[in-house]
Amino acid sequence: MDENHETHQAGGSVQSLERTLAAVEGSGRDLNAVTSVMSDRARTLERKTAERASAGQPARSLDGVAFAVKDVIDVAGHPTTMGSKVSSGPDPSTTAPVVSLLERAGALPVAKTNCQEYSYGILGDESAFGRVINPIDPALCTGGSSSGSAALVAAGMVPLALGTDTAGSVRVPAACQGIIGFKPTFGAVPTEGVFPLSPSFDTVGLFARELPLLAEAFKVIVGGRQGPTRAEASLAGTPTASRTPGASLAGTPTVDLSLLKPADESSTEALTWAEHHLGESALAAATSANFDRLTHLIERGIGFYDIVRRYEAYVLHKQFLDDQGEQYQPGVWAKILAGQDIAEADYRSNVASLDELRASAESFFDDVDFLITPAIDGEVTEWDELGPGSAAKFMRYSLPFNVLGWPAVTLPIGAAIEGAMSASEPAMTAASRAKPASVQVVGPPHSDEKLLEFVAGL
Repeated sequence: MDENHETHQAGGSVQSLERTLAAVEGSGRDLNAVTSVMSDRARTLERKTAERASAGQPARSLDGVAFAVKDVIDVAGHPTTMGSKVSSGPDPSTTAPVVSLLERAGALPVAKTNCQEYSYGILGDESAFGRVINPIDPALCTGGSSSGSAALVAAGMVPLALGTDTAGSVRVPAACQGIIGFKPTFGAVPTEGVFPLSPSFDTVGLFARELPLLAEAFKVIVGGRQGPTRAEASLAGTPTASRTPGASLAGTPTVDLSLLKPADESSTEALTWAEHHLGESALAAATSANFDRLTHLIERGIGFYDIVRRYEAYVLHKQFLDDQGEQYQPGVWAKILAGQDIAEADYRSNVASLDELRASAESFFDDVDFLITPAIDGEVTEWDELGPGSAAKFMRYSLPFNVLGWPAVTLPIGAAIEGAMSASEPAMTAASRAKPASVQVVGPPHSDEKLLEFVAGL
């Protein structure tokens, strides 16, 4: 392709590959968001796209769309660093299916991205490569663990990126950096070739600035079907829909706002946004019954999550305990060691309880199509304001839906900053600084496409 050629796909204008590669190699590294640039792979795929066009073959849905890959996801011929100095095996010889599926649809992988070490942390504060810089404002926390993928999208260098989400690791960085972040239903997207944190909760997710592109990419990576069949889900212990997802969408969707009780500024802002965009006819009353039931589900689920996640993370990493423990980032290593005393019997009991909870929780959507919450608890925190309670505030609204397995998307609201800064630009003054704000929209399991359609209507 000519360097100045631009294509137009689901996400709008796609800039030339060479311009993208130059931006990723330059400004992307300035933001500390990039661990490796995949120039040769992207150029080879671009040539194949040009050959297809010359042969008269039809264009594919993601032709020419550059995307970034969180560096816990394998791409053959490129190291998977996990944001760590720890060696967890040889460089991959195969590519994760989620990457291959995007490539087959015409997308071009341009970079592996920096992340919280082994995805273990919601703040994005511990990587062997150092912190990613938030393109919105360098003083603001990026969120984690998929901070580098979010930064490249937020800076406008790529229109699409892959991350992983175990407790909010796509949605929280998206909220902190003012873009869209989507966690699909647990089990809907293949996780082969993705280094796990806790397999009972791990989900591959997507970042974008434009929802049509994100929705198209999601269709590609689920291979045209909406999650596992009931039989597969039963074997895997994943949730299935107890009713037709979004059954009332032929009419006015019903939206529950139970978690938007104005207890803090983030809830008030989200409630104001919801009332403005939905209108009274679409709103379900934020009833005490809904609030109490959902709160009960969340409280029970978080207890299961704590045991299951700590046990699974420790089992995955104990092989490195003796030889490489000192290579981990201190906070990450402490989290890993927190699982060493959990008995297997306790773990299995909690897994069984988690499966039962997920099955029973689906009835929450019997009379409601969607749920809206704040994306995080309070404002996006600045790096120098982080404290012992910061992680819990970031995960307050994201973690419950990893526990339950429901699909969720975070969406920027309020005043938007036109164009993100590069790392070489001076920091904004306090007077001009605006913190991003987002809401989270949640649907029943395996309603992912209906959820994205609903959000697009907002």
